[in-house]
Amino acid sequence: MKKLIFILTTLFFTAFAFGQEQDPQKVFSIIEPYHVHDLNPQTTSYSSDAQILSGLYEGLFSYDPVNLNPKYAIAVDYRISRDKKRWTFKINDKACFSDGEKITAMSIRESWLKLLANPQAPYSSLFDVIVGAEDYRMGKVAAEEVGIYANSEDSLSIHLIKPANYLPKVLCHHAFCIVSNKPNVYSGAFTLQTIDDGYYKLVKNDYYWDKDNVQLDQIIFYQSDDAAENAFYYNTGIVDWVAGSLDTSLLINKKAYRINAEFATAFMFFKMGSSIWKNKEFRVALFEAMPWEILRKDYYVPATNFVYPLSGYPQIDGYSYTDLGEAKKLMQLAREKYNISEDEKLTLTLEIPENSLPNDTLVALSDALDQLNVSLVIKTKKSYEYFSGVRTSDSDIFMYTWIGDFADPLAFLELFRGKSSLNDSRWMNEDFDALLDKAAMETEEERYKLLGQAETLLLDDCVVIPVFHPVIYNIIDSNAVGGWSENAFDIHPLKYLYKKIESTTAPNVVMAK
Repeated sequence: MKKLIFILTTLFFTAFAFGQEQDPQKVFSIIEPYHVHDLNPQTTSYSSDAQILSGLYEGLFSYDPVNLNPKYAIAVDYRISRDKKRWTFKINDKACFSDGEKITAMSIRESWLKLLANPQAPYSSLFDVIVGAEDYRMGKVAAEEVGIYANSEDSLSIHLIKPANYLPKVLCHHAFCIVSNKPNVYSGAFTLQTIDDGYYKLVKNDYYWDKDNVQLDQIIFYQSDDAAENAFYYNTGIVDWVAGSLDTSLLINKKAYRINAEFATAFMFFKMGSSIWKNKEFRVALFEAMPWEILRKDYYVPATNFVYPLSGYPQIDGYSYTDLGEAKKLMQLAREKYNISEDEKLTLTLEIPENSLPNDTLVALSDALDQLNVSLVIKTKKSYEYFSGVRTSDSDIFMYTWIGDFADPLAFLELFRGKSSLNDSRWMNEDFDALLDKAAMETEEERYKLLGQAETLLLDDCVVIPVFHPVIYNIIDSNAVGGWSENAFDIHPLKYLYKKIESTTAPNVVMAK
């Protein structure tokens, strides 16, 4: 039934498009996994949302489609003061929202203040480097106290507490895109025309400042988790890019199968609640007993540390071996310190999304803890409701897969900064925070050293259990599609996509000779 509905939807769209004399070279179709999108760029933290948002919204900078370095967008230039604490941006005078309203410095200020005022905005604390921003998002001061100023229609200034040489990288992120106060109004190359169950239709924004360089008129997102059906859709040319599951044994064009490492880490982490696991001594004992080899055995790129390795970032010693004898001794000492009998069974509650860890891994983990007289309790939730419930859950340990949102170690370490809006662990360490603050004022080489020290401190405190670095799978033919490049973020800005080959037949079908 699902396949029939999908094909009927496709045929309806095709008939409609060609009835309007729509050029098929201007229509691009994408299959993605089933996911109800949060299309508010200020509140979502899902990478699947980031892909569609790259077409709907834009900020002062956007990602370069090849290397993901910051690229001018709504900003066309900027200056930094001698003390590195004042940034002044020149605004693109052609920038408009999709309703034709001009995007000005005041538009940007209002958008960013809206972000800071939203308690559901996970990335807002990345703006704490701005004077007054932290106090404003905490409700302690008025908007006038925030160091974001519209000097004129085309000039915006921000005043910082301390230097932040990474700022353009951060401003590429969708959270800091410019959002209108009006509903269904966009700042990016496309607008959202249609939402149906598992179907999103984007159309070209005629008011977009760079519309002449946007080659597609429509982009269609279909959602499907059926690997065999997805292969059928790709092989028959119904879709141009599969970003979800696909049965590769059915794939005709094997060269279209693309795999590369992702700037991400899958890890478990402790939440600093009221249980015994808030005490470091118990966590240290647990880490010595952790079956690291079994935990990581099913993955292409096992992770012994937290931050995805970057060029120039120091090599950090992580966790790789199990010492059960040491674990038992450390657990004995921890129990003595906190007056807990060796006979008392401790409980560790692990909460994970469904199917996120293999059953044999969970069994091995349970067996290891049992030798420390610790009982492992496992709770599972549907993935679409898991992440929103972490902050209110009373479980002890959780599992995330975190994709770095900008090419910097801070994209990971910010998750554990004491006052960060991304800090779901509630772990706080003044020395860790101080290292992040100091790093912001240093050259890139010295900065990486300080961030490496911060990661070491985090690992030493046994808060994070690194498991693996994910890999990315995509099905796309670079001979047929332009503007798409493999990258570690797996973000492909939609404005750059185009079709290279015009054909009257399905482009991926092998024809009989």
